[in-house]
Amino acid sequence: MKTKINKLIAFVLILTLGATAAGCGKSSSDNKTGDSKTKVTKVIVGTGNAYEPYCYLDGKGNLTGYEYEVLKAVDELLPQYEFIYQTSDFANVLISLDAGKIDIAAHQYEWNKERDSKYLFGKEAYTTYVTYITVAGGRNDIKSLDDLRGKTVKSSTGSNSTYILESYNKEHADNPIKIAFVNNSTDEEAVTGLLNGVWDATIYTKRDVAKLNESYGDKKDALKVVGAPVQSSSTYFIFDRKNTDLQKAVDGAVKELRNNGKLSKISIDVIGGDYTESE
Repeated sequence: MKTKINKLIAFVLILTLGATAAGCGKSSSDNKTGDSKTKVTKVIVGTGNAYEPYCYLDGKGNLTGYEYEVLKAVDELLPQYEFIYQTSDFANVLISLDAGKIDIAAHQYEWNKERDSKYLFGKEAYTTYVTYITVAGGRNDIKSLDDLRGKTVKSSTGSNSTYILESYNKEHADNPIKIAFVNNSTDEEAVTGLLNGVWDATIYTKRDVAKLNESYGDKKDALKVVGAPVQSSSTYFIFDRKNTDLQKAVDGAVKELRNNGKLSKISIDVIGGDYTESE
């Protein structure tokens, strides 16, 4: 009789320990919502480190800016993903995407044919991007791309401005625009270079020009935009062409942020105006 009782006690202990172990396994789930059925996938986001106020490092070396704030809001809506950020200069972000080192490229990317042939663009835009020829405030000889033929224009490697200029040069090979590739120039270098004639012009948005002029208290009209827009476009997140699930998820989150007004609020708070619908 004692032997049967001992066996029964041992059986109960085994069941109890098994249930406890199973309970411990559930509590170790590594997801953001606490739902043990949700598997969290880490997503590497590549963005810039010197394009204020969009994606740059603050005085403590922390990533900040509009891109980062939008991405944080997107990540909060996607419990199945955890965004991890990797910063580099503009020219290297898409190179990292090519190499499979990042999953999302975020640096105010506009659509163009060359990029579209290589990458998967998001379908939901998150910023308008209307660009103009920008010159020193005292110059009146430049109004259009035609006026830039034979002159030097500051641009950066891989930018949509460079794509526009190079496309123009293909049609005007007899007297092309001279493109000066200057990556990660500071605000001071950009303004000083245009004022001193190092470059005849560059291509900026109106809000970029306003920011640069504001940086120079005694030179409110240091730079100005001229003529009609060089291009009216929007910016999108970029993905590897095979990563359709991630693209659809991010698009859904961006759309939700637009519909609930949070995208506009981020734009106003960080950029200084609502540049999410029209300009």
